[in-house]
Amino acid sequence: MSEVNQFIRDLTTKAKETFSTTSQIVKEKINTVLHKPMATIDDLAQYISTHPNTSFDTKEFLGFQYHFYHLKIDDNTFYLETKGDHGDYILDLSVSSPEGILFEYHSFEKKYDVDDKIPIPADLADIIQ
Repeated sequence: MSEVNQFIRDLTTKAKETFSTTSQIVKEKINTVLHKPMATIDDLAQYISTHPNTSFDTKEFLGFQYHFYHLKIDDNTFYLETKGDHGDYILDLSVSSPEGILFEYHSFEKKYDVDDKIPIPADLADIIQ
């Protein structure tokens, strides 16, 4: 067997191993994403605004109604701020624990739409379910 043939075989074997490893990593990442809990901003807002332990305050600024919701469950703190007569427009939503912020939404960032399904931490999913 010539050195060129051996080089091609070695290169082919290495390419197959690399492809196999890479495809396995991609499959694991896809499975992680697919099994991660999901919710919409609107789902979280509905949970906070309708929970029986939520404290609620309304204020009027420049002719607009602003609604402020605060909820504490165990060591987790939920905050929701909406605008409009019926709180139709979600301005701000955050969930934090003693370890830090679990989730944050700010309407001005345009990072998410309120109807987009977004991954949420498992700890948060356990609380709202």
